[in-house]
Amino acid sequence: MKNSVPYRVLMLFCSNSLLTLMGFAYRAALSRTASASALGLNSLLSQLYSIIVSVCISGLNVGAAALAARTDESRVRVLTKTALLAFFSLWAAASLPFALFARGLSAALLGEPELKPALLLMLICIFMTGVENMLKSIHMGTGRVKQCAASELCEQGVRFALVIHLLRSLKSSTDPKTVFFIMLGMTLSELVSVSFLGVSYFLSFGTKKEKPHGRLMFRELFSIAVPASLTAIASTVFASIGALALPKLLVSNGMSTGSALSEIGVLNTAAVPLTMLPMALIGAAAAVIMPEISKYASENRDPAKLIRGAFIMTGAAGAAALCLLIPLHQRLSNALFARSVDSTVFVLLMLKALVIYFQVTSTAVLNGLMKQRTVLVFAVIGEAYQLALILLLVPVFGLTGWCAGMILGELSRLLLNLSAIKREVKKGGFYERDMIKSEKPKPFAR
Repeated sequence: MKNSVPYRVLMLFCSNSLLTLMGFAYRAALSRTASASALGLNSLLSQLYSIIVSVCISGLNVGAAALAARTDESRVRVLTKTALLAFFSLWAAASLPFALFARGLSAALLGEPELKPALLLMLICIFMTGVENMLKSIHMGTGRVKQCAASELCEQGVRFALVIHLLRSLKSSTDPKTVFFIMLGMTLSELVSVSFLGVSYFLSFGTKKEKPHGRLMFRELFSIAVPASLTAIASTVFASIGALALPKLLVSNGMSTGSALSEIGVLNTAAVPLTMLPMALIGAAAAVIMPEISKYASENRDPAKLIRGAFIMTGAAGAAALCLLIPLHQRLSNALFARSVDSTVFVLLMLKALVIYFQVTSTAVLNGLMKQRTVLVFAVIGEAYQLALILLLVPVFGLTGWCAGMILGELSRLLLNLSAIKREVKKGGFYERDMIKSEKPKPFAR
């Protein structure tokens, strides 16, 4: 069927694969245009970007997509208004301290006060990203995957071209200016996706009549979005603390500050993108199955087969990546990024990536089963354990200790997720929340 789950996954996979190839071309050009230390600074600024996004956007994305899958299309416009108003409020609250104390925070958190212009521009970029993501979540929840794929391709194509053009044309003399130009390209490209999805939204829903009771859906949205947001915040904050502390931890292991930033830049530019290649497929499946499982639950349908298929696909993609990328990683890294990656570190990063593939799938399943609070608790436990391991292991073992800490931390979270999924599917507990009172829910087939 044209709008079946496999069709939608395939559509997003093709889009993500093309985006991945474009991303490699972009990073290859970026690594030849910007210094490794500038890329290291940019990766640190990206951590702050991720924190604000996790506060303002991540939970609302989950809530809007899940509710859009369950909501009659005559109420979609109400849901959209609710999501946008919620985002505007969260963005204003989260951005205010960064706007008021930009220079001080740049110096304290990033070690570079001259990053203030890039930090302020980042706030504008996040505003545009949030509007885009609210529209994208509505599209995903209502099964309109093609529009999301096309929008993302256009946006990233413009972004990659703009950033490289700015860096080559303006030829920044300092690392902070380089970071500013990278952020400027990101911000301008968001105009493309917001415009594209805005037109698509108007054509899909702008002419539909709303039901008379157009009450805003804050209660329903925040019941899902709050725990999902807290999960994203917890994961991002713990990860950011580890990332921001990593240069100092590597220095305590014997590296110079410049060498530490360069190593981080190489890892984030070359090694990590290679290990995450299968996310083109796994991310597509997770984005599709989360609202689909939510819809199954609201209709008293058994999602066990869908869940099983998602995990089988994840395992197949992960195994293929291990077999292909480990033997070829050095050649690919040199050819694409003109950077060599330590083989031991790459293998460990590959193992970490394999755990993350399954974790992404398991989190999507739990969110679809409306178990956002469970996801939150497990995220805090896993991320706290991971950060503790990183702080303990990196000063002793360097980058090898960093990889080992991440693997063990991500694995603990995955095992907790899997145990919750097994328990939830076995008892079919979500039926009790979504069943129609006049109907008795059927138990799962054994």
